[in-house]
Amino acid sequence: MGSSSDLKDLLRERIAAKYTIDDLKDTGKKIRKTAPIESLAAVSKIDRDPVQFINSVEQNLTKSLLPMRHSRMGASQAAFFRGTAELMAYDLQQGEKSGINLLIDGDAHLQNFGFYASPERNLLFDLNDFDEAQINSFEFDIKRLLTSVYLLGDQQGFDADKLDELVQTDASIYRKTLRDLFKVGALDRFYQSTEVSHLVQSIPGAEDSALLSKFVKKATKRNNDSVIKKYTTTIDGNMRFKDDPPSSVRLDKTTYQAIFDGFTQYRKSTRPDILVLLSEYRITDIIHHSVGIGSFGTNCYLVLLSGLGGSHLVLQVKEALPPRPELIPNTERITLQQEVSQGQRIIASQMILQKASDPFLGWFNIGDKSYYVRQFRDMKGSVDLEELTFPEFQYYTQITTYLLAMAHAQTPQAAVVTGYLDKSFDSAVQRWSKWYLNQVKADYSAFMRAVQTHMLA
Repeated sequence: MGSSSDLKDLLRERIAAKYTIDDLKDTGKKIRKTAPIESLAAVSKIDRDPVQFINSVEQNLTKSLLPMRHSRMGASQAAFFRGTAELMAYDLQQGEKSGINLLIDGDAHLQNFGFYASPERNLLFDLNDFDEAQINSFEFDIKRLLTSVYLLGDQQGFDADKLDELVQTDASIYRKTLRDLFKVGALDRFYQSTEVSHLVQSIPGAEDSALLSKFVKKATKRNNDSVIKKYTTTIDGNMRFKDDPPSSVRLDKTTYQAIFDGFTQYRKSTRPDILVLLSEYRITDIIHHSVGIGSFGTNCYLVLLSGLGGSHLVLQVKEALPPRPELIPNTERITLQQEVSQGQRIIASQMILQKASDPFLGWFNIGDKSYYVRQFRDMKGSVDLEELTFPEFQYYTQITTYLLAMAHAQTPQAAVVTGYLDKSFDSAVQRWSKWYLNQVKADYSAFMRAVQTHMLA
């Protein structure tokens, strides 16, 4: 589950040589008999210690940053949910499942979508984090996404009955979008757009949101020039990153040299045009810079590049850990081969699941650790969900379920899902997600008690 070899098998598979779309849909209908859709609503007693699971994952993180990580996770139930993908991943794996495996995001929640720039400098909105991407049952993604709808909607105090209706509608949008995508050819499916202007037209009423325009405007201002202005300073005529501990700290000479050397590997993993472009740049500074919630505490760096003509570029280098299910207790030990393939797994998954990707994507290994590289904050931004009215929240969730279906549709086996699903799916996953909301709340309470009693590392 979730290994690099799973992804390689998917990439080697020649679906068209073996099956038609109708064959795949018929397979889905047959699976419905052995794994009824109603079983996806089944709940079971969850018997695990959330604190033990969190501790297990945090063994792989930078110890000095754990207090700040805990502070960020403790800010709200939604923040905790973002930081503990391992808990839900385990629970989903133990419960009833369809067994229809696709390349999934593995951590699909409302705050894992955001704005970013296409290579053509158009503003896109799509899934934006792929650290947990893996081959697994398709419904794991939609259940996590719908649980986050309940979680953030509950946090905002939205009406419970309206949330029930919204979650069912979201599930219906996922199902119908996936169905419609397999009514067109593979090439048309591949070229589907996630440009913001296209997406808002796909959801009736979304284009009327003044708040959306605000977030779009904010995202377009977060470009490379703004990054240079915010994160760098000039010392003795040389541009350097600003120190801002504990988030941004200087490296020791050994680590600096290791990342510097790894960058040579990274260049070789990029597209030919990016490889040529990077030949115009030299590394002028590297700093440790922690971001996010779930990934806060992983080894993460910013690399400052200075190029011909006085231009500058900031790239982010992030440690690629195995998916969370492989880090939790009672799992087999990660082999070195599995460990060093993680950066490649994440980059490949991002390129498949996103409709257009950062041209600077690449990866490299240092010893037994794997890293991936991307441009830092190039028109990247997110929607502050706490600012949304219920109608705006509704549009946002509908767009994310639409996008999730588009991502899943890139795996041809998703045609099996279209044969498997019917209208009963909408209420089945809605009921399960509402039930799991209470589990998130219970886990959050256990986490806060553990923080207060110093039971966490």
